[in-house]
Amino acid sequence: MSDVVSPPRRNKTQLVLVLALVVLLVAAGVGAFLVLQGDDDRNDSYPKEWDERIKPYVEIVEDKRGLSFDHPVKVRFLDAKAFEKTVRADKKDLDKDDRQEIKETTSLFRAFGLISGDVDLFDAFDDARGSGTLAYYSFDDRTITVRGTKLSLATRGTLVHELTHALQDQKFDIATSTKKLAKKASDGKATTEGDALRAIVEGDAERVATLYRASLDKKERAALDKAESADTKGSQEELKGVPKVVTTLIGAPYALGQALTETIAADDDDRVDELLENPPPDDSILLDPLRALDDIDSTKVKIPKPGTGEKKFDSGQVGSLVTYLMLAERIPLRDALEAADTWRGDAYLGFKRKDVLCARVAYAASSQKGAARLTSAFEDWIAAEAGSSATVSSEGKRVTFESCDPGKDAKLGNDASEDAIQLVGTRSYLGVSVIKAGATPKSARCFSNRVINEFSIDDLNDPEFGANDPALVKRVQGLAADCRGQ
Repeated sequence: MSDVVSPPRRNKTQLVLVLALVVLLVAAGVGAFLVLQGDDDRNDSYPKEWDERIKPYVEIVEDKRGLSFDHPVKVRFLDAKAFEKTVRADKKDLDKDDRQEIKETTSLFRAFGLISGDVDLFDAFDDARGSGTLAYYSFDDRTITVRGTKLSLATRGTLVHELTHALQDQKFDIATSTKKLAKKASDGKATTEGDALRAIVEGDAERVATLYRASLDKKERAALDKAESADTKGSQEELKGVPKVVTTLIGAPYALGQALTETIAADDDDRVDELLENPPPDDSILLDPLRALDDIDSTKVKIPKPGTGEKKFDSGQVGSLVTYLMLAERIPLRDALEAADTWRGDAYLGFKRKDVLCARVAYAASSQKGAARLTSAFEDWIAAEAGSSATVSSEGKRVTFESCDPGKDAKLGNDASEDAIQLVGTRSYLGVSVIKAGATPKSARCFSNRVINEFSIDDLNDPEFGANDPALVKRVQGLAADCRGQ
């Protein structure tokens, strides 16, 4: 049963150069979006032939992705020390404004209950993005950079992923799209369209890497698994001091993006190309990939205005994913996901009041009932933290949530970000499995929600779950029958 519902195994070493919420490293001038951000002065020169070490994987990517490269790209192999310098930032390059921005972002993370204590977010994201990176493709100089002077076994899956980025670049000009969306976000607009595109880009590359893995014979797959496992252990050692939510935010575009592109490809493979050319208006498709199969009913929400005695320092959109992760830190995961599913848009204002940094978020819900569910979830979130000064109110389909930085002594709640992503991933792949079987999006949503509410995530991800239990299989079939025809 788990073969149907479990997400593909992910290689944690493929968590390359993405900064999910903040622009800390962009401010440092290093290019945290190096893999995804382009430049008007990009180098248009390219080699006449592929590096011989890369050529076999070029053919694999073209075959699995169903597209052909327009031309080769440059590949450079660097020793570990030289490679490390290309993926890490230097704190010395931060100016006064950069440091203030980091301080403000840290306060927002604490206000949203995502971190606690005196966390250095710059170091945390820098460590997380540098740890275990084996290769990356830069849209800036159109070059693939590989750790090591030889192509190691563990690097091969990553190389397929990065070559897919090079192919996306040539076919869909991802760099230009990403740059435009990044500018909208940096201008304080209420948008997570850039996050949606990033997840599609990474998810598509993960999907191709998974197809490559599946094409290997049993012996080759076992050798690759062993090599990647050894590499992952070393990476995990380096990540010990990094808050879990940081690695979750960096990894989410890969894990949830793959679930999204798998869902789209199950319906129509060409629609993945369409999403790369015209990304969805927000990140709600990461929590519910089935939304991408229909017209997405996104709502534009105005950014709240500062009140008396308040001074604005930031604005933008929290998004459905971060809203879900916020709630998951203090209330049961299924309750948090059910509430986040009602998200249809938001806009937040970051402001300073009496030397305390706060955020006010205006939410649009799917319905008045959805607004009530979201409000109730935030009420439970507030009640879970003794002495919390956060507030929530609602009117019709609108919900207003406000929270301030509780200070460095506040304690994190459930530290549940990884489990939260696993729950969403499991639900998404349940949906994929029944879409492939011919179900409608509505039936798939009904079935996947019913299953994750009936069984534990540990059960659903257990390879032996249901293998020798006809009664359990019949129970799942009954859930499918209940949802059929919707």
